[in-house]
Amino acid sequence: MSKRGICYCIDDKESLLFDGDSFESIATSKAKREYCAAVVPPEHIRAHTFKIPTQTDEERLDTLVEITMFESGGLDLEKEYAVAYVKHTLEFEPSWLVEAFAVEESKLKELFGPIAAKTSHIDLLAVPYLVYEALYIYEKARKSSTDLFLYIGDSASYAVLCKEGRYIAHRNLASLEDMAARANVSVEVVRDALCKRGLESESYGPDEALLIQTLQETFSKIVERVAQTVNHKRGVFGIKGVDTLYLDFGQSDIPGLWELFDGYGFEDSAKEVLVCCESLEPDMQHAGIEALYILAAKERGHEVPNLTVFEKEPGFLQTYTGRFVAAVSAAAVLSAGYAAVKEFELQTLQDESAVLSARLDTLKKQAAQLRKALAKEKAELGSVQKRLESGRRDIMAFEESADAALLIEESKLKRRKMMEDANRVLARYALFAASIEQNGSRSMEVEILSTYAGRDRIAKFMKDMIDMGYGSVGTEAIRLDDDLYGSRVEIVR
Repeated sequence: MSKRGICYCIDDKESLLFDGDSFESIATSKAKREYCAAVVPPEHIRAHTFKIPTQTDEERLDTLVEITMFESGGLDLEKEYAVAYVKHTLEFEPSWLVEAFAVEESKLKELFGPIAAKTSHIDLLAVPYLVYEALYIYEKARKSSTDLFLYIGDSASYAVLCKEGRYIAHRNLASLEDMAARANVSVEVVRDALCKRGLESESYGPDEALLIQTLQETFSKIVERVAQTVNHKRGVFGIKGVDTLYLDFGQSDIPGLWELFDGYGFEDSAKEVLVCCESLEPDMQHAGIEALYILAAKERGHEVPNLTVFEKEPGFLQTYTGRFVAAVSAAAVLSAGYAAVKEFELQTLQDESAVLSARLDTLKKQAAQLRKALAKEKAELGSVQKRLESGRRDIMAFEESADAALLIEESKLKRRKMMEDANRVLARYALFAASIEQNGSRSMEVEILSTYAGRDRIAKFMKDMIDMGYGSVGTEAIRLDDDLYGSRVEIVR
């Protein structure tokens, strides 16, 4: 493959040509003929997940996604947005689970306008959470597995969950800059400490107490949020477990991190430091993953959500103006003695004018139909919005209460310990939890599935929880079919 695969845009001065293995630096102004792309920073993306019936056709789906993002996704009606989305078919209901991503057009022009001014176009502005799909396309990860990618970056960190080669969920997390600000040190100090000493207290001196405390608290919260995301998606996507945890941190490990994950039931998951391309420097590994994703969009025809507002303009001769100029030029050359040719060219221009007028009328009619459809959809959603408003207020009140509760350290520790105890005992008896729901720090409900032959393990699970000091552990067994039992176990501290 030549070096002219894709152009990975950095800024208006420097870009990188990527061929699937390595980068070559070029001036951005020289990338006009290349397939140009970049990745939108996560902090500028607003994401929202919702359901839409599967019988919705594609054209109406696009309209519904935009309307929903304005109605319930928190977008400002006074602003213009670039919107893209992914959709997943749900196994047990006739709906798509849609996750939409929106960025203000003004922000895109601020971030990427200087680049587009040099290249004249940006073919793809990618959503950062989806780039790990490239690893499956280029066979750098097993497509049949369920994997969790943990990216730790200077200005942004996030976890991404993929199943069978497709993105299904993400969670934004604290960045190195966030940790550095809390510890009152530089980003370089935080990165160096994580790479060399990790989260192990004995590796830090007395004068570094704030640094190690910040790192341990931050990564404890990171692991807890990741575990919550995985548990939430278990029932939605039928996830039995995470096969591999990948750490995307400049080809470096973080001592002590995997032990935190083991405390949340990931003992059986493989743990690996992510390497995209062997030929790339460690600090370019994540950029390599993003460039592979862009390359897949160009070379493999991989359909990806696209947030660009800098589409490539058609060639001059492909426009009506270009064809008009060409026709006039030819007529001028042949004007002496070729009146018939002039008449032909004049007729051609008249025909094109008629086509343009007809097309303009058609576009006006289509615009009117779209406005009418949009008004109808807004009216339908308006009635639903009223019914949901009461529920939204209840949810907001609950979220505010939950946020307040999280400030109480004692409650948080009890809640975390209850989750750890339940996951540990589930793993001990090889039981599958379809869902785990915590109600504050005092109670938890675990939906456990078991075969007929292994149903006694549910009783063992309950006994172990009682032996661990929980005051009340009760259940009601429900027979679902000939060989499958489901028990909803309530655990009260």
